[in-house]
Amino acid sequence: METYFATITIIGIATCFLVGTNGFLFKKNDCLVSEWSQWSAPYGFGDISRERKILRYPTNGGAACPAVLVEVNQTSQTPPLNATAGNMIRYFIKRARLQKRQAVGQLRDLLVIVDSSGSITPEGFAIGKKQLSRLLGMLCPVPNPFDSNYQRAALLQYSSTVQEIFDFNDKPSTNLVQQGINSMIYDAGITCTGDAFNYAYNNMFTTAKGMRTSPDVKQEVLIITDGQSNCGVNAIAAAANLQTKADVFGLMIGYHTPAGEAELTSYVSYPINTHLFAINGMQDLEQLVNLIDSQLSTVPCAPFDL
Repeated sequence: METYFATITIIGIATCFLVGTNGFLFKKNDCLVSEWSQWSAPYGFGDISRERKILRYPTNGGAACPAVLVEVNQTSQTPPLNATAGNMIRYFIKRARLQKRQAVGQLRDLLVIVDSSGSITPEGFAIGKKQLSRLLGMLCPVPNPFDSNYQRAALLQYSSTVQEIFDFNDKPSTNLVQQGINSMIYDAGITCTGDAFNYAYNNMFTTAKGMRTSPDVKQEVLIITDGQSNCGVNAIAAAANLQTKADVFGLMIGYHTPAGEAELTSYVSYPINTHLFAINGMQDLEQLVNLIDSQLSTVPCAPFDL
């Protein structure tokens, strides 16, 4: 590259810059990305993914970074239950945050949204209530995550209509949260998931409902459903809105068409592999929670009181 000297005089001081023939005062740097990672183990509905990271952003007109940093492929290999249990522990049950480079317990305002439509069946709904109650009791800090104002929970139930069972103010102990879950009554209606998301977006994440505004507290949603929405507002659009207010996780139940899997996947926040969990049916839910319970002893909670 040919170069020449440019001299600029500012208030009597001569300053020289080495300028390239391309017209830039400084060196042009292209975007630099890592190699692709290995493909992940199957997660969710059998997806695998790989990613690459941006190591250096472009400067001074350098080549832009690639648009695609994550690739996802569908496989026929659904993850085994023990792998799903491990993922739920790592990414949902025992989530922590960093504070001064140290892992500390994550404070959460967790809204659970439960599908009680006809396809769930009364027997499946009873199983779901019991196992959801157990699952929330396993959150950190153990054994009573909702005591002492560490965690807060709220609960919506939906089918043809949306019912607010309790808000973040109503149940200040783990025992009361579990009682509230068990108080739900099966509806057997149709599946208006978008209406449930809209209700959550418009009504639940407010200080009047007990949501905390501290930056240390994360607002989260867990949606439990067995299929696509078939009534009400557009569920995909409503989920996208909800994701602007909360980190959305999904526990998806049953077998689905490719279109159904795509819709259910759109409900959860990114990255998908840390937010989407799937099982084949309600009959697997008890086994999943049992596996989570058996694995928890090897994954201690991060401390909350530092």
